[in-house]
Amino acid sequence: MAFTPCTATAKSTGQPCQRPAVPGATVCRYHGGAASQVRKKATLRLVERNARELFGKVAPEPQPVENPLAAYADFAGRVMAWLDLMDTQLDDLRSVGYESERVGEQIHAAIQLYERAMDRANTVLASYARLNIDERLSGITERQAEQVVRALDAVIAFLGASGPKAIEARKVGAAHLRLVASGG
Repeated sequence: MAFTPCTATAKSTGQPCQRPAVPGATVCRYHGGAASQVRKKATLRLVERNARELFGKVAPEPQPVENPLAAYADFAGRVMAWLDLMDTQLDDLRSVGYESERVGEQIHAAIQLYERAMDRANTVLASYARLNIDERLSGITERQAEQVVRALDAVIAFLGASGPKAIEARKVGAAHLRLVASGG
């Protein structure tokens, strides 16, 4: 981690403080960095930064939204991935909280992030269910399949195939579509 200087100004000289800031904070321990609320917020910032870095390693590159329903389905998956990631952060904790002489009992920042992730996952999944995303996506896929079948039938009719030849052409077309769908 790079050295971050304290942002406070020394009262005696009026010059900026040259001491290192408390990790995750903007001030050194002499300018308020030792205060419990500053340490708590600094710890939360560090955990959030680490979580963002971890998630950045697993998150895909953003793409333009062409299909909002599919994008929302993907978003719900990412929210669940974030929840899983926050869950792994709890593995290293030995307890939910810790005791501080100055402030008393405190909750670990990782626990707070996990609680937020659970709340957000609940909100996103409730919206996902309420909007019937899976059903809508399925309907779109069915309509697209119907359009492909109609286009294939039009080509077969244009070529003048009928009877067994038309049936064979549909089978060949279906096999090629399955191959395309599987990425082959």
